[in-house]
This record gives sequence, structure tokens and C-alpha cells, in this order.
Amino acid sequence: MDLATATEFYLSDTSRVPVVLVPDLTGTLSVVTPPPLLLRTVYLSSHELETGMQGAKSQLVGHYCFLFAPTPCPDGPPHRSGVLFVGPQKTQVTWHDESGRHVSHPVTRFQSADTHSSWGWMTDARMGNFGYFLTGETGSDSLWRLFRLESDAFRRSILTLAPVRLVSGCPQADFSSLPDPLLAKEVAEQYADVCRSVVNHSYRNAVTQSRSIVEGIIWARLGATGGRDLFADLRTIKNLLETEKESCGWTELEYHLAHKIRLVHAQTHASQVAKSGRALTPEFALSAVEDLIELLRIWLYCPAQ
Repeated sequence: MDLATATEFYLSDTSRVPVVLVPDLTGTLSVVTPPPLLLRTVYLSSHELETGMQGAKSQLVGHYCFLFAPTPCPDGPPHRSGVLFVGPQKTQVTWHDESGRHVSHPVTRFQSADTHSSWGWMTDARMGNFGYFLTGETGSDSLWRLFRLESDAFRRSILTLAPVRLVSGCPQADFSSLPDPLLAKEVAEQYADVCRSVVNHSYRNAVTQSRSIVEGIIWARLGATGGRDLFADLRTIKNLLETEKESCGWTELEYHLAHKIRLVHAQTHASQVAKSGRALTPEFALSAVEDLIELLRIWLYCPAQ
């Protein structure tokens, strides 16, 4: 027996190694061998990411999270596909294995989500708003966006997920070459905050700290011509590129990467969300962090790839 066509299974966790039970055509429960890979997961809609992340992490280690059974993925890595089993319910069943029959054994029942159910991710997907699934242990958890939602011959929902992550992670950075030791210390601490925010899925904070880092470094690089904020300094750089491009010490790429980070940061403001009608997505936020890392490599604060 396995989970290839199962629409329900029972999980017995009273033994040292959890036992997965699947009913056959007669309803008799049999042990699945070898034990299948089942990943604990919690769903978060796009508007719950900032406010619901901590609760999701707590739920992930609780008794009532969902279980994701991976299946072959046609898209290949880093995507993953699988069947989501929901509705954990405590009950008692009779089952047998090679050692004999066990009567009224406590188990948790899971059933596959079908295409006509009204679970949050299905409702959101029908509206074109694909949400996220959190997997893993707290501190090493991973966030995945719902990439595709399909139905198989058994009317089970087949989910394909795409990882939400930096392409190459946060590299080590050394800001000791900045002319002001206090600025170097502050920028280093803010960069550490960016890295922690990425790991903790705190994307608004990652963008805010990225903007602050860029503002501090550009101010230091401009020296006496530096202005009062990033917007003013970017205007100075733009003017330099227009009037003395070959000798100003700045490139179009530096200007546009820094300008994009400033604009993405504006999307963290409530007023901008109200104007645009949509919140900052984790993927777009991470693109700003990628831009920051590219700038740090250009400025030689991070090693080149």
C-alpha cells in the first residue's frame, strides 16, 4: 500500500516511529511501507504574511497543521508538487500488520482536499490570488508560493509550489572600508538585520533596511556633495550622469538599482498600498534585496560571484 491514489490515511504516532495506515478496497487498514514523506505545512494568504507569520510558525509545530505528500513534479527543481491532506481528526480504528490485529488504536485521520472544497488557498486561487505555504521547523522554515492548482483522476487537489527565497542567499559583507567607523558599524548591523528579516520572512523590514543601507553608503560616497536623504542624493547622481558621465564615478546601473530600492521601499507605506490597491509581495521585496546585494558587490563590500 502507498499514497499514490489514497484520498485518506490515518497516522498513528503512539509508537516510536509514526505509522501511516491506508484503507484498501475493502476498507481494511494496512501499513504503508516504507513510510511516505509527509511535510507539515500551514497556509497563509497574501494579506496574512506580515501579521500571521508568527501564528503560522506556532501552528506548524502543533497537532492540527496540514500534511503535504510530495509527488513527481513536471517543472523540476526548485518547484515541488504534491497532494495536500487536511482536516486532522482524532479517532480510533482497527488495523493490522505483520504482528497481528490492534483494536481501537488511537490515530489521526487526514483526507485529501478535493477540487470542490472551500479551503482558503482554493478560494484565493479561484480569485487569482495565489497564497503561500510555510513548511519546516521554526528557524529553518521555508515559504512557498502556490504556483499551480490542478485536480487528478481521484479528484484530489495537486499543488505545485515555488520557493520564495533569494537566488544566492545573503553573502558575507565587510563595511570596514567606509570612511566613518560609526557609519560602518551601523551599516553592518543593518545588513545583519536584512539577513535575519529574509530568514524570518519579514519582507517589509528587509526592504526598509536595504534602503537605509543604500542611503548611508551613497551619502558617504558622495562626500561633500551629499544631500539630506536618498531622494536628493539620487538626483545628484542622475545630474552627474547627465553632465559628466565618463568621469563622475557612477554608473547607470548603480543609479537604477538604488532608485528601484527606494521605489520598492515606498510600497511598504500604507498610503502607497491604498493608492496602488495591492500590497508588497515577498518576491518583489526579495528582488530589492537582490538589488542591494548587487550594489554591495559593485562597491566591493561583498565578494563577487
